Amino acid sequence: MSAAPIEHRGVVQRVEGGLAIVAMETAGCASCGQGGSCGIGKMAAGRPATLLTLPATPGIRAGDLVSVTLPAGRLSLSALLGYLFPAFAMLLGAWLGTALAGSDSATAIGAMLGFVAALAITRLLVALLPGLLPAPRLIPVAGHSPVSQQEFHHEH
Repeated sequence: MSAAPIEHRGVVQRVEGGLAIVAMETAGCASCGQGGSCGIGKMAAGRPATLLTLPATPGIRAGDLVSVTLPAGRLSLSALLGYLFPAFAMLLGAWLGTALAGSDSATAIGAMLGFVAALAITRLLVALLPGLLPAPRLIPVAGHSPVSQQEFHHEH
């Protein structure tokens, strides 16, 4: 059974070159069950809206109310590759540095090399497997939102 997608509402500000600039609803972030771990809430930093640039869905126009959805399973995989894998590689590199040379500097260099290697491997995996990263989708929302479009007005 697949996990439910993660969804946030927003209003399309403009569409340019196949990309939609979406002002994300952040008013509810303080009361969300995710609390301080939500990336959207952290990006908002107290502002009423945060702008995101996403691939435009055909038919999306400025002013449209949309739901930005992201598969939860793919987000977990991204977190694994972005956080856990580099941390594990850094520890492995530190252990190898200690095992091979036995000095503090070798441990530090091993840790740095492990971290850099993890970043390079992740970047290579993403390049070779383009479907690996989560792809957010814009889905038009029918009806009205409890948040007015005026709340999404955001000047650059």
